[in-house]
Amino acid sequence: MLEVRQLCKSYGGRQVLSPIRFLLPPGQCLGLAGHNGSGKSTLLRLIAQVERPDGGDVLYEGRSVLGDRAFLRQSLGYVPQSPELARELTVRQQLELWQAACGLSGPLPDDVLELLGLEPLLKKPIRALSGGMAQRVSIALALLSRPRVLLMDEAASGLDRDYVPKLLDWLEGYLSRGGSLVWCSHHREELDRLCGAVLTLENGVLGA
Repeated sequence: MLEVRQLCKSYGGRQVLSPIRFLLPPGQCLGLAGHNGSGKSTLLRLIAQVERPDGGDVLYEGRSVLGDRAFLRQSLGYVPQSPELARELTVRQQLELWQAACGLSGPLPDDVLELLGLEPLLKKPIRALSGGMAQRVSIALALLSRPRVLLMDEAASGLDRDYVPKLLDWLEGYLSRGGSLVWCSHHREELDRLCGAVLTLENGVLGA
């Protein structure tokens, strides 16, 4: 069970995210909807601890995981709205670097490479990738550790459209195996397909 407890954030004295709380049980997907600038990406960045919250906590199975690097690298996968990759590396180097950071050894997982069509791209430098290709690499990074919780911020919007159905099919299987997913999207059909509940953020305030 993932619990977000009263997370909040301000920039320059302006509150951009009012205290947010929700529970996400295993096997369920929570959808986040809202206009650009509503606070959705900020919320996911706080849960993923890319940024520090001003207050509140994130708990998994009843214990706080703020500052828990092992949880972040082994049990949580995060796909940001725009890929955050090292342009000087090849795709293989990027994947292997994160795999090592997660404490994993052995070859890159064939199922992840196949799902995202990355085998032909492994020798390509990140700087040579199209936006859709880079998004596939970003998703693969989130899946490498077989995380129990996935945070996906508009993950399908930058993806080559041929890969969207495959990703949605995979995510349905992930949920059926007990994974937990927070899915942020502007597309109602994606939210309807994946999510048991959808919460809307407007000006940093969460509503049902």
